[in-house]
Amino acid sequence: MKKEEHVGKYMEVWGDTVDPKELGISALLCIVTTMAFFLIGRSVLSGIPTLDPGLAKGYSLLVGILGCFIGAAICAKMFKPKRKIMIQFEEENIEDILKAAGMTMEEEIEALRTVSPEIIKEMEDLEIYSLLALIPEDSPNYKPEYKEKLAQKGGNKA
Repeated sequence: MKKEEHVGKYMEVWGDTVDPKELGISALLCIVTTMAFFLIGRSVLSGIPTLDPGLAKGYSLLVGILGCFIGAAICAKMFKPKRKIMIQFEEENIEDILKAAGMTMEEEIEALRTVSPEIIKEMEDLEIYSLLALIPEDSPNYKPEYKEKLAQKGGNKA
């Protein structure tokens, strides 16, 4: 049975592409687990008469951080990555791929014009010359070798 593919609008956070709904749920879940662990830790540790109140507060923060990690682990299990690495990317129709990602060709070209050098480097490492060849010549990310490498690989231009 084929799994249903998620197509929609995404946003970029800290260099990663995420679904805003899942990001919101994850943030809320982590806030709840962090605060729950902190408050429970504070009440338990404050009830220990031999523990200094200042230390009890400090340890409560550590218990809260533990809750944050637990919330993050739950979110990692709930929301699996949606990336797909396509080995033969150049043989695919770029417009179909962009449409599946919820973008138009013009939006991708504009994004490539201003994308960070780290992302360009990652695309170079993955040899995604079909997209790199779309970078406009007036962009600081433009390199003429992208079109040459695409032609060498026998890729199609969009």
